[in-house]
Amino acid sequence: MVPKSKNLYKEVDKITTQLMQPFLFINHEGKPTRIAWLSKATYNVNEGSVTVRFDPDLKPFFLLLNQKFTRYKLGNILHLRSNYSIRLYELLKSYEGLTERTFTVEELRAKLGVQDKYPVWINFRQRVIDHAQNEIAKKTDISFTYDTIRKGRSIHKIKFKIKTNYSAENVAEIEEKKDSQDVNDIQRLGLEMGLNLNKKVINGWLDYGKNNIIELMNTIKYDNSIRNPVGYISKVPPTMGTNHDEQLDLFEDKTILLEKAIREFIMSKLPKRKVTRIEKIPHYMHRNDALEILKKYFDEDESKKIWEEQGVEITEKLYEESKSKLI
Repeated sequence: MVPKSKNLYKEVDKITTQLMQPFLFINHEGKPTRIAWLSKATYNVNEGSVTVRFDPDLKPFFLLLNQKFTRYKLGNILHLRSNYSIRLYELLKSYEGLTERTFTVEELRAKLGVQDKYPVWINFRQRVIDHAQNEIAKKTDISFTYDTIRKGRSIHKIKFKIKTNYSAENVAEIEEKKDSQDVNDIQRLGLEMGLNLNKKVINGWLDYGKNNIIELMNTIKYDNSIRNPVGYISKVPPTMGTNHDEQLDLFEDKTILLEKAIREFIMSKLPKRKVTRIEKIPHYMHRNDALEILKKYFDEDESKKIWEEQGVEITEKLYEESKSKLI
């Protein structure tokens, strides 16, 4: 962009001088050498542009870029939701020509930035490797399988087998259509809840997964205690931290699971149609039915403990919501 000034030449002269000032220290033919980035800068007065030339001695270093850096189309990572998927894609893409690459578990953790997370192997495998494997295969131009190599009883190394994914040539277009459909589906559910949701809000939510957001919306759909559903949904995911993969763990947090279980129990007990009278049934009479639902989300002991502590409150909530079914 050419600056707008009464003395345009002076401004361009200042800019080109600044462009030519940065320099590099390199080892040129065994000799420490200082080289400026640019060897020439010409202001094309009639065209309103500047032509620059890199120093010819830098040419070998530019040629090495093809060898030292991984090249890939940006569209291959734009639709990856997980940071770990992006990092693993970039790592394996750099070895695509080799078809196979082996890392120790410690090396892989360091390269993916997961040194202090998921210390148990099965969690690391499921949340990082398996999740990335599924996402990369669906959305990028490579796919991979892997084998584990043990040292004693522990997993010591992971051997990746990398393949070109020819079926993903139109991934970007497919994902754009999918994202558009995801937005429409959530907008439709929002209308059922009396919410007019804009695309910007929904796209922010989709970072946490369409299914997770829909589950959360269905969980609070009939909860009259939530005065601002949009604010509630927007607020819930970030409470687990700033890392995207940590935020995804929120939907397995016991608080959310309990909300889902309570909502399922209440929905199973609400009258299917309008009625003339609602009876207030004691909480102990709901115990067996409630435990059956709670055990879908928690083990038996925890389910019993939840009902002992919150059974009365849950039953009261059921009674209050049942009043909406009165004629």
